[in-house]
Amino acid sequence: MSAQRKYLDFELKIDDLGGGRYRSSVIDMPLGEGQAQAFHEFSLPFSDEELRRILAILSGQLNVSTAERERQARSFGEALFRLVFGGTIYTLYFSSRDRAQNADGLRVKLFLENAGAIASLPWEFLRDPGVDYIALSRSTPLVRHPRRLVIRPRPAFQPPLRVLVMVSSPKDMDPIDVQGEWHNLLAATETLRTRGLLELELLEDASLRTLQRTLRTREYHVFHYIGHSTFDTTTGQGVLALEDPYGEGSSFPVRGEDLARELSEENAIRLVVLNSCQSAVELVNDPFAGISSSLVARGIAAVVAMQFPISESAARAFSEEFYRVVAEGLPVDAAMSEARRAISNLVGGIEWATPVLFMRAADGMLFELGPAATATTTRKRGLMMAGGGVILVALVLLGLLIWRSRAGNTPAPDIDLLVDDIEIFPARPAPGEEAAIIVRITNHSPVSVGPIGYDFRQDVLDAAPSFAQEIKRLAPGDTATIFIPHAFNWWGAFVSEVRIDIQSDIAETDELNNIVRLPVVTSNAPFEIDFKELPGGMLVQQSTPVAADTFAAWGFRFEAAPGDNAACASAVPWIIVDGEDHYLGTGLPNDPSACTDAGLVVVLERNPVSGLVVQFEARLEAEYTLSAFDEDGEELDRISDFFGVGDRELEISGGFAIRLEVARSVFESGPGVPLHITSLSLFDPSETGR
Repeated sequence: MSAQRKYLDFELKIDDLGGGRYRSSVIDMPLGEGQAQAFHEFSLPFSDEELRRILAILSGQLNVSTAERERQARSFGEALFRLVFGGTIYTLYFSSRDRAQNADGLRVKLFLENAGAIASLPWEFLRDPGVDYIALSRSTPLVRHPRRLVIRPRPAFQPPLRVLVMVSSPKDMDPIDVQGEWHNLLAATETLRTRGLLELELLEDASLRTLQRTLRTREYHVFHYIGHSTFDTTTGQGVLALEDPYGEGSSFPVRGEDLARELSEENAIRLVVLNSCQSAVELVNDPFAGISSSLVARGIAAVVAMQFPISESAARAFSEEFYRVVAEGLPVDAAMSEARRAISNLVGGIEWATPVLFMRAADGMLFELGPAATATTTRKRGLMMAGGGVILVALVLLGLLIWRSRAGNTPAPDIDLLVDDIEIFPARPAPGEEAAIIVRITNHSPVSVGPIGYDFRQDVLDAAPSFAQEIKRLAPGDTATIFIPHAFNWWGAFVSEVRIDIQSDIAETDELNNIVRLPVVTSNAPFEIDFKELPGGMLVQQSTPVAADTFAAWGFRFEAAPGDNAACASAVPWIIVDGEDHYLGTGLPNDPSACTDAGLVVVLERNPVSGLVVQFEARLEAEYTLSAFDEDGEELDRISDFFGVGDRELEISGGFAIRLEVARSVFESGPGVPLHITSLSLFDPSETGR
């Protein structure tokens, strides 16, 4: 037996917010708890028609070249990755992956129960642009992980791994070569069977009644199905096309929950492999109605399903490597990664992403490695555990009575909460860049304590915290790692501070170790604003006028400059949301379509900056002007240029021997020309030039 692989977990939850908006949130990671605040909101960058075409290419329904299919997989996977791992989430993922180097890797768990329409996307194509496909690496196995479900205890296991195989080919459906499929599976597993690691048994017919009778006679570890499956959108049920139980040979629809009922009844099956089309498909409003989810919901530890049709060569490569790794006692997600790589290496193309793993086994282990237990001894053990449970409950109650009788004479335990460590990712964040403050807290006491309030100040001199939260409970001796998202609002050096038990609700032996400080020096990278997010991390989801104090936390404000147009005297800045595009423009307080040609003023309320770049979208051919002024109102520089339609840029900054101190700037597009600023970059005020 190979040694068990030890993975750390990085769990990501996807929620449908409605209106085409989604949110990805970190639920669990090696850096600890408190990360529920780590989230990123996004919309799919594809129209419905574009998405249908992409999925048709990836599934093989649309006939394109292998090179085009691989290009589309890469492009789609990277786009999906940037959406889901946006903002601070990628920082946490990168840091978690780095932390997992001391283990065998980082298991990426996707919780898609509330993901709505995008739950059925081929998430296995997620690709880190700087690395590779997540699911193709043995160090980052990717699983779909339904939460809040009960899983049965692991049975003892001693080789061989017994696999019950069903090949269903009803007479009224497209024929399946039963003997051919059986012999392919035999050939793929010949080496394993010769070594005594695996046994295959073929059902005499593919009916639910025969399956029921067979499962009563012997214990099996795996159920392997080859055949047809469909997803009935009318009833919202996943359906397998088995053979009718009366020997007629016609198709007999069996719902996922009916199959789950048989496979979960008093047997050792921990793994189900469904080699059939649509077995991984989920319904938008009821994700547990799919075949795979029905099986997992009834306690099956792991289900492998096919989201696209799979070729004979890919299925053979998958089965050979997958069963080899499972039989050797490694986690099922490790087996999945190895099987994907086998398909990629032996078959090529993108079929390695066809298998989908739904997994509830916390560590990926399906069995306890040890002597096999018979059904009789298993049932006896269950009775003994039930009887022992009664005794255990009685002892606990007796202990509680004794404790309560003595409670008045027992001195209060020593309680001390300690902030062990604080760090920041990245080490030198740029202004406006969302960083991750990681804090570790330990309960040095013999009792559980909580709730524990904590807060964060960007600088010890700040009058109020910029973040506050609480840990619900901390067990004796346990360490909690909390995550605090924060974007530093200017260049310079800060002494950040984290305090725990902020109201002193918990009586401690040492109240002085509840504060920890961290010196932070920001990088001199530009302060970039793209108008998709406001200070504090609030996403801009609809067009909105910009109040004078909207960007006060970042040290500047925007004003409209209506010029001589009296009708636009009350014009204000607007952030306009146009589909996926966000831009800064002008309009009347209640009408963003009026006075769109007013100039925009940026007023620096902190130190003057050393320069700025305005990126804008020229909607009309016209002359565009950017002016810069110092604190005394003296014009430092003015740049004017005639631009055609398209994305454009104007920059003002000092030369190598010149230091500009820009305290105010004005961007103008001319009468009748709408003004669309797509991003603004400010330069470090400490720079002497660019």
